[in-house]
Amino acid sequence: MRKALITTEDSEDVRAIARSIRWHLFGAGVAMAVLIGGVGILAAATEFAGAVVAPGTLVVDSNVKKVQHPTGGVVGEIKVADGDRVKVGDPLVRLDETVTRANLLVITKQLDEIAVRQARLKAERDGLEQMRMPVGRSEDAEFQAIVDGEKTLFGSRKIARAGQKAQLSERVSQLRDEIAGLSGQQTANANQTALIQEELKGVEELSAKKLVPITRVTALRREATRLEGERAKLVASLAQTKGKIAETELQAIQVEDDFRTDVIKELRELQGKEAELSERKVAAQDQLRRIEIRSP
Repeated sequence: MRKALITTEDSEDVRAIARSIRWHLFGAGVAMAVLIGGVGILAAATEFAGAVVAPGTLVVDSNVKKVQHPTGGVVGEIKVADGDRVKVGDPLVRLDETVTRANLLVITKQLDEIAVRQARLKAERDGLEQMRMPVGRSEDAEFQAIVDGEKTLFGSRKIARAGQKAQLSERVSQLRDEIAGLSGQQTANANQTALIQEELKGVEELSAKKLVPITRVTALRREATRLEGERAKLVASLAQTKGKIAETELQAIQVEDDFRTDVIKELRELQGKEAELSERKVAAQDQLRRIEIRSP
């Protein structure tokens, strides 16, 4: 077998390589110890209040941003062009506000009508001589026209009620006159009855003495009976007329009561409608404020 011959020069190279490897391993070990020790010290000194694990997405500022209107509409004007720089709050697009503003004007007019009508109904309910006008736009011709119309209606309804009560009052006066006439007839009947009874008494005495025929007595008795019947009719007529007076006076009171009941009912219906329109007005105003779409 052949043996390899190693020279002195080769032996020195091997030892140098071995020393280099040992120094590198030592340096790596020291670095690893320092790293582990530093991490340990940092972990011991740091306190975590809590931690939440959640997915995230990084978006570059230069990416396209989307803007959206809550209800949409017809674009009336575009205020920016492609490539323009915008800041937060800068107007981008303005929607057409024709329909929205018209809707708001209709609701506002309806609320004005309800407010003035309520003022008229409250005056009628409380029996006031004049309406208490709500605070409104006195310089607005349309609002003033609504006020004038309700004032005219207030006056005409008042006149109509006064006319109804005047007719009923006149009927009561006529019935009282009728009672006075019946009372006079009743007095005359009583006087006639008294005279007939006195005459009948004398004739009966004469008839008992055969001084007058029996037909005379019969005629007087018949007249007394007729007068008694008339008296009964007069009493019934008086009672009936007094009943008509009470009924007519009740009708006069009922005119006001029925009218006030209708007024209160209409007032409640208007209050419910006013609440509904107020909510719609708030929504219309909010929609009008969102006509202009701004940069997010």
